[in-house]
Amino acid sequence: MDRNAPLRRDVIAGGIAAAAVGAGLGSPALAAKPLTAGEVIARMQQHIGAPWKAQGVDGFKAGAPETAVRGIGTTMMATFDALKSAARQGLNMVVTHEPTYWSHPDTLTQLQDDPLYRKKLAFLRAHDMVSFHFHDNWHALKPVDGINYGTQQLMGWTAYMHPDDQRLFKLPPTTLGALAADFGRKMHARTMRVVGDPALPVRTVYESWGYCSAFPGITLLDHADVLVIGEAQDWDLIAYVQDLVAMGGKKALIILGHVKSEQWGMRYCADWLKGFVPEVPVRYVPIVEPYWNLDHPTLKIDTKGWSA
Repeated sequence: MDRNAPLRRDVIAGGIAAAAVGAGLGSPALAAKPLTAGEVIARMQQHIGAPWKAQGVDGFKAGAPETAVRGIGTTMMATFDALKSAARQGLNMVVTHEPTYWSHPDTLTQLQDDPLYRKKLAFLRAHDMVSFHFHDNWHALKPVDGINYGTQQLMGWTAYMHPDDQRLFKLPPTTLGALAADFGRKMHARTMRVVGDPALPVRTVYESWGYCSAFPGITLLDHADVLVIGEAQDWDLIAYVQDLVAMGGKKALIILGHVKSEQWGMRYCADWLKGFVPEVPVRYVPIVEPYWNLDHPTLKIDTKGWSA
């Protein structure tokens, strides 16, 4: 049984109704039929370029398919910052790459009585908001992973991607220090970390945006001068690269932070959605980097209250 058939039928019916109104055959009631969150998801399914993955983490985490959509915000993670910003802009459907409730699958077993969970849920309900987790299927976008493509765009790397491996790049000659500085400028990364000699010559870079464990991270280093990731555990991949450098290995690791490495893919997601959701505003909603460093001890998190 096709679980998405009802959603697709709604999209088709909506298109027929719009055409009838345009031809003078429909009623004002049909012309005013609101776009629903379910219809938006059905269109996403049609444009992803691959079979839709229904068994992963993707799905509605707040709101329902029947919710009328006034505007769409794409964001890296549905933090309170992002939700407040979306609500202020009148965007009541949030398409988020990472969770709403602090775990990859948005597990609520131990959160039912948590006061912060209850407050966040109350905010979502008070503003008639939808939160849709869009992780597995956005990574499956064809021909290039949506997160990867958005970061390539930001860095100006689209022309340097290896034809057989979308995560491997051959760059014009540079150094590790210059490459790290380029990431810092373009991503506004205040807390990036780097392991390796700043003077190391760099031509090839392998990326693993988001989390990267010791494996495949250790094997990826075989293919490039530098491995660039979002995050890792200090005692596995990071310690391995430190030991590799200590033994004279001409390799390096750049750790950007999970959000900093991936959120540009959700900026691209807004552009992608605009191509087939013309009825409502679609905007990218950036989230703040929560960390500060000793040179700039400034709290960026939005602590302003809200009212229902």
